[in-house]
Amino acid sequence: MTPSPSPHAGGTRGVLHLVGSTQDNGGILTGLRHARDPAGEFGHAVVVHQGFESRRQPPLELRHSRWLLAESPSHLGLFARAFAVVLETRRRCRDESWGVLHAHSRGGFAAAVLMALLPGRVPIVFTNHAFARRTALYRWGARRRRMATVILNPAMAAHYGLTPEPGRVEIIPDCCSDAFFEGPLVTRPGPRGRLALVGVGNLVRWKKWNLVLDALGRLPGALRQRVHFTLWGPTPADADSQAFARELKAQVGALGLAPYVRIAGPTDRVREAVEAADVFIIPSTDEPCSVALTEALALGRPSIASASGGSVDILRTGFNGRLFRPDDPEDLARQIAGMIAGDGATATPEQIRDSVRHHAASVAWAKYHALYRRLLGAGAAVQPRAPA
Repeated sequence: MTPSPSPHAGGTRGVLHLVGSTQDNGGILTGLRHARDPAGEFGHAVVVHQGFESRRQPPLELRHSRWLLAESPSHLGLFARAFAVVLETRRRCRDESWGVLHAHSRGGFAAAVLMALLPGRVPIVFTNHAFARRTALYRWGARRRRMATVILNPAMAAHYGLTPEPGRVEIIPDCCSDAFFEGPLVTRPGPRGRLALVGVGNLVRWKKWNLVLDALGRLPGALRQRVHFTLWGPTPADADSQAFARELKAQVGALGLAPYVRIAGPTDRVREAVEAADVFIIPSTDEPCSVALTEALALGRPSIASASGGSVDILRTGFNGRLFRPDDPEDLARQIAGMIAGDGATATPEQIRDSVRHHAASVAWAKYHALYRRLLGAGAAVQPRAPA
């Protein structure tokens, strides 16, 4: 059942986020949970698929859609659905007077582009959360009238061939809660010469947790005994994710890693999970802008990530962590061995925290609210951007 509009949603300063999620598994929704405006100027609501069930805190103000889907194997399928999403969204804007439409997912992008091609006065923002293969399609979208594009980091700007331009193409990173930057940093008094390694994220195939297991299996026996890897994260309900989780467990057994690996399942105590470890790891290729990675760095933990995607704008090898060659378990094993030897990062925990302060939710959302003000001040006429 769709909740009735709150006094803070809708209106000329209300922002309606088009996402279309079917499951509450973090990702885009994590950032939207931090969309607070201390001045009370902007209210936010999120459109999810009608089968969505909220499982995480804090709660989001939701609108449910029969048509909007976050993802699909087919771009054409998403664009076909977009016609119904546009009609549905126009009806919402009429009934609740939303001031800004903010699309996030691939399904949201299809609807946003279609709305940007039609007459209207509501400004549109699209945040690109992925390193997609169809770069020309997203460049074309970034030139649409009435639609501003947000990308997460300089690496993503280079990937799409976009030049930042205020009010047209802006860089605003995905964010983590300000709480991760508060309070004293916890130093883990682990045994000398041993490494507690932690990963946090959904057990989905593109996250490539199998690379970590492969790398651990390549370590010499004496080194392998000095590392323990704990993986925290839920397994989504889709068949491929369920199969991937089974494959990970089988891989642990086949490589003889049972004494050194724990697949721990979901947790809502990320801070405690990271503070119990020495080093954080995220192995996915072309990770857009890992919230879990920024959370770990905000807690002062050096980290290991693939030298691809947005991670290259977050980690500096030898300072706040190490980068390994994408999809290369042998090189990942070398980076883990370097961390065991204690030469993974020269920065202090305080310096590691400071390296990602610009990812704090209060900083990121202040930039979004400034963008909304710019677009609302300009009315519906967002000037077309010249091709990059």
